[in-house]
Amino acid sequence: MPTERLSMRQIREVLRLHYSVGMSQRVVARSLGLAQGTVNKYLNL
Repeated sequence: MPTERLSMRQIREVLRLHYSVGMSQRVVARSLGLAQGTVNKYLNL
């Protein structure tokens, strides 16, 4: 089953929390209610 894409706002928030704030991928995923694999995918893109 294909997953929905994140909005640009959510992608920017993932990037901000990880790179500017310094949160780990696990903490970013938990705080935004996303799967850890989704966070990893967008950080690798």
